[in-house]
Amino acid sequence: MKFARIVGSGIIPLKLSMRQSFVTSLGEKRESRNLLVALKLDNGAIGLGEASSSLAWPKDTPRAMTPLLRKAAAGLLGNEIRNLKSLVGITWEICAQHPAAAAALECALWDAYARAQRVPLWRMLGGRKRSVTTSLTLSAWPPARAALAARRAYRLGFRRLKVKVTGRDLDEDIRRVAAVHRAAPRARLWVDANQGFQTRQAIRFALAVKKMGLPVGLFEQPVFKGDVEGLARVQQEGKIPVAADESARTVKEVTALIQRRAVSAINLKLAKTGLWGSLKIVGLAQKAGVRLMIGCMAESAIGLAPSVHLACGTGAFRYVDLDSHLLVVSPPCRSGFVTRGAQLLVHPTSPGCGTQLS
Repeated sequence: MKFARIVGSGIIPLKLSMRQSFVTSLGEKRESRNLLVALKLDNGAIGLGEASSSLAWPKDTPRAMTPLLRKAAAGLLGNEIRNLKSLVGITWEICAQHPAAAAALECALWDAYARAQRVPLWRMLGGRKRSVTTSLTLSAWPPARAALAARRAYRLGFRRLKVKVTGRDLDEDIRRVAAVHRAAPRARLWVDANQGFQTRQAIRFALAVKKMGLPVGLFEQPVFKGDVEGLARVQQEGKIPVAADESARTVKEVTALIQRRAVSAINLKLAKTGLWGSLKIVGLAQKAGVRLMIGCMAESAIGLAPSVHLACGTGAFRYVDLDSHLLVVSPPCRSGFVTRGAQLLVHPTSPGCGTQLS
């Protein structure tokens, strides 16, 4: 029997404008410089992935990622796509120092593999459900601007809002969260500090919003990524469930967090661990009773599609934060999912991620 082989590859720079300035404790971003990764099979199928630059991981730049992606893609040529696991291993071995690059090429491999099998990726990953409901992220803007954005988001159907805080001005951070709550009083709020707080400061913040009755259901990465004990203290003393993001970049780090019982949730992102690593983390978290969140970087709809398929396929995520395609201006394409307000729906029959470039 003949199996499809990888016969070509492409690395295409993408310069994506942010629809609004994206502001976190790590800085401000007005555009995202990404890389589109394509793999072509000898049957004509093309698998796609996307590597996003990020304020959180400044070393993952297009300039740093491009030569590694070219080297890894060249090593895949001529291989049968059915050898998916070994091909993913080659990818991560070469691109290990830049996980966003490795994950993008891995996603292209999975997409090509599912297309070769003529199976939608979400079904290949479990087929649990066809849709998920996402939050919408509000940057660390002045309180009045954040409130205006919250009001608009609620009108569009978003009932979960993630509010960025910085830790630089505790009073302003609290005012921002309070303003968002007043603007959308029925919305559930998550707060994301991107490592901005010191431990005691994070505890003060958590206790303050709790005392004010603000409906904050999750406090994401309040302290420095290496401060596991700080995460545990904020959760214990702040009385709000804590999620790890920057502290959970590898399967090894996630394992340590779970063993320490430092957090209530893990924010899983394909740009950190790829699809195979993400599936390992899902298994670890479910076994330990730790909740799962799925997030994103600044990918276009092309790069976000594998995450949507993973969320739908596994049905494993209590917290879904897959909104990057709403924050950037995506290139022309037929996306692998449909957006209806806060709902993301995968196509039931399109093979792979279902994404096609225009």
